[in-house]
Amino acid sequence: MSIKSVIPMPAAAEFAAEPGPPADARSHARHAARALPQVHSAFVPVLLGALALLLALGWQTYLLVSERQGLQAGHLSQQQTVDNAGKLRASLDGLAADTQRLADAGNASAALLVAELRKRGVTINTQAAAAAPAGAPPTANPAANPTARP
Repeated sequence: MSIKSVIPMPAAAEFAAEPGPPADARSHARHAARALPQVHSAFVPVLLGALALLLALGWQTYLLVSERQGLQAGHLSQQQTVDNAGKLRASLDGLAADTQRLADAGNASAALLVAELRKRGVTINTQAAAAAPAGAPPTANPAANPTARP
């Protein structure tokens, strides 16, 4: 039984036809130097890796800084609305406190209004409204402002 090779193999004569090392000494030294495997330094791959890492970190920093600037701009654009809402809340607290004082003084319409507000869960704190000036924004503490809703 003979085995046929799928991969063509060179004939023995082709191996013998390859030239051997040159005869003179200079050519022999060059041929020997080519035959040895070259040792490469790890400097270039490490340098390329470090540059790629530095580039990736720089790009991430750029993206984060631009996102931070966008968030700060959004925060600044909302600040005036928040300030206006604080002023409106302070004026409404003053109005509610005045209505409570009228109800305490015997005004029937004010008493009806306070009773309806109480049914809806709105509590009126006359001391907090009297202590804060009319133009001052309310405190950020929800316990100090009982009419604030979460």
